[in-house]
Amino acid sequence: MTRVLGIDLGGTGLRRGVVAVDGSVEDLRSVRHGGFSHPMEAVERIAAVVDEATAKHGPFDAVGLGVAAWVERGTGFVTRAPNLGWIDVPFGELLRRRLKMPVAVHNDLKAIAWGEYRFGAGAGASTLLVVFVGTGVGAAVVADGQLLLGGRGFGGEIGHVQVGPADGPTCGCGRRGCLEAYVGGHAMSRRAQELSLQGRISTLPEEADRREWTVSDLEDLSRRGDSEALALLEHGGTLLGRAIGSLVTFLNPDFVLMGGGVWDSSEYLRDAMRAALDGASHPDLRKSVHLAESALGTKAGVAGAADLARQILERPIG
Repeated sequence: MTRVLGIDLGGTGLRRGVVAVDGSVEDLRSVRHGGFSHPMEAVERIAAVVDEATAKHGPFDAVGLGVAAWVERGTGFVTRAPNLGWIDVPFGELLRRRLKMPVAVHNDLKAIAWGEYRFGAGAGASTLLVVFVGTGVGAAVVADGQLLLGGRGFGGEIGHVQVGPADGPTCGCGRRGCLEAYVGGHAMSRRAQELSLQGRISTLPEEADRREWTVSDLEDLSRRGDSEALALLEHGGTLLGRAIGSLVTFLNPDFVLMGGGVWDSSEYLRDAMRAALDGASHPDLRKSVHLAESALGTKAGVAGAADLARQILERPIG
């Protein structure tokens, strides 16, 4: 039986777990990394994680990695990782050389979608659309049992669909008006800080003043009647719902699966998204869509990445 370690590398944190053939995850661990000044720092951090897991569980046959980045299909080459600050990094090759074992590198949302399709809430779906809203905004599609990669591997970059004007807020990718610039965790935190400095939003409790704003803070302020905090959440949710509604009309999925830290943190944002989704989707297609939430939670990316890595030991993919 192959032994595979799954790793989920996001914009602010890393998760790893030992994944069995049935998708069950043993010894799931999470750490915050705070970013990397150079991609080789990430390689060394991952190597340390693999070494630690190997010491505890024995050697692995492969490592599967989902990373918050635009990942070239088949190679693991990272073309762009806005929330990590990387451009044109041969990440897959660097990891394979350092770890000296097979490594499969995929976009983190593709790994999450595959995990949910194989072992979670998307099991049995004909066409599954997965959208996660966290530090950034990502999406992935599984159709007829196949992960949709796109010509170069970049299919599903909903966070960088332009939903605002050309002079809208700047996104981490360098463009303006991207969906992620309105509803991604980093973007909402930045906007809340701007409103706070302008005196347009209630102040955080004294003990929270020294840390970064979170969507949970905005949710709390909204519940206490802060109109600016509420408007920020509802505007982001509305734009998210319109974008997903367009995808529902285009793809005709039978399942839309939502998740991510921002999504989980705000009922106001979720309500606004659902209302906009209903309005933006063609009614004949909307009524056939089952809207669900992640069944695997934080395990989804780890399980999906490991399963994709296990496949490369059996047959080439991508």
